[in-house]
Amino acid sequence: MVDWTDVVFGSAIKFSYSGTEYEGIFIHCDDDIVTVKLSNGYNLALQKDQINLVKIIRKAPENGEAVPQQKLAKDKIRNAGKKHVSLLATGGTIASKVDYKTGAVSPSEDIGFISDRVKDVEVSSETIDNILSENITPEKWIYMAGKIRDSLNRSDGCIVFHGTDTMSYSASAISFMFSDQTGPIVFVGSQRSSDRPSSDAFMNAEGAIHMATTDFGEVGIAMHRNLSDESISMHRAVRSRKMHTSRRDAFRSIGESEVGTYSHGSVRLLPPYRKTGVKNEIKQKLDPSVSMIYFYPSLSVEDFEGMVSKKKAVIIMGTGLGHVSHSLIPSITQATKEGTKILMTSQCLYGSVNLNVYSTGRDLIRAGIIPLRNMLPEVALVKAMYVLGNYAEEQFEEMMKENLRGEIIEREQALVFGGAD
Repeated sequence: MVDWTDVVFGSAIKFSYSGTEYEGIFIHCDDDIVTVKLSNGYNLALQKDQINLVKIIRKAPENGEAVPQQKLAKDKIRNAGKKHVSLLATGGTIASKVDYKTGAVSPSEDIGFISDRVKDVEVSSETIDNILSENITPEKWIYMAGKIRDSLNRSDGCIVFHGTDTMSYSASAISFMFSDQTGPIVFVGSQRSSDRPSSDAFMNAEGAIHMATTDFGEVGIAMHRNLSDESISMHRAVRSRKMHTSRRDAFRSIGESEVGTYSHGSVRLLPPYRKTGVKNEIKQKLDPSVSMIYFYPSLSVEDFEGMVSKKKAVIIMGTGLGHVSHSLIPSITQATKEGTKILMTSQCLYGSVNLNVYSTGRDLIRAGIIPLRNMLPEVALVKAMYVLGNYAEEQFEEMMKENLRGEIIEREQALVFGGAD
């Protein structure tokens, strides 16, 4: 028998417990407890004196990283299916792992966990970034758009692994940059890393891959429909939002129903949606000189003017129908006279901005505010970057008010308020 003192973090081992032999990755040994990750993704924590170490199958690499049980980066999952989907990994929890030495979750390039989930689709994979989503920038959106275009030029659809916290921003930015596309673009993330037994990464990735084989010619976000592992919802990127910090079904379609579902190997798309086109047309310019201000009752004139200063456009998240305090109206008037575009959205998310109901709203119209109806604030932010980057200044207001990708809905569905079951 091998001595436990010879085993280091990340080594592949064979051990016996209660007369049965197992294989897994050694995580750590704390006092009398040994923790091993099995090939099915579950961790076993057992009393050291109750298990026998049979042999070390493979020692950990010298850099201390755990030996991946499957590796997919820049590789292919070969299947007999006719559909080919490209997978671009940017990082995020779905492409992360738990560091059992510190308890922290860190980016990882091991995304091979999906290989057993898709038997009827050929998947090619490439890691194009390896960061957590809070580090995403407009420059990375531009780079991402180019990689997605290249992927669609050689496959039937593209899925993007992305952290959930800023996924709505990224997916919306890609949606505006693509005026036409030959296949679905599906963003997908997870709330728990793939090496955790309770991870939602497996089902989310499976659903996203199959949704990327359809005729959906838009950008969507695929995540759990409810708390169980029964189905996945696809939300239109420009109408979606993360609404919970940790639940599997954190994402919601705001003001409209989901545009698709995946369950038991089958995808169901729910019209209306734009169908795939014959070529990939993108405008990759973005102007990042846009800010977003969340109005609150004690927001001072000085703070407001500081946030507006040197910006070409400002998105305000106003209260209710789209209001701010009267003390800010002179500053708004001056900023719009100087050429800054100031646009109004609502903190309520559901419902529409309407500046014609109360006197404050009418004063804001006179001050030069551009109301954006029921456009979501973060969608308005990236849309303003897109419009500034690709259209003449005199077209700005017209383009912001035009419904380009389904970001504005003519009539919200009453039954969708509150989300899925």
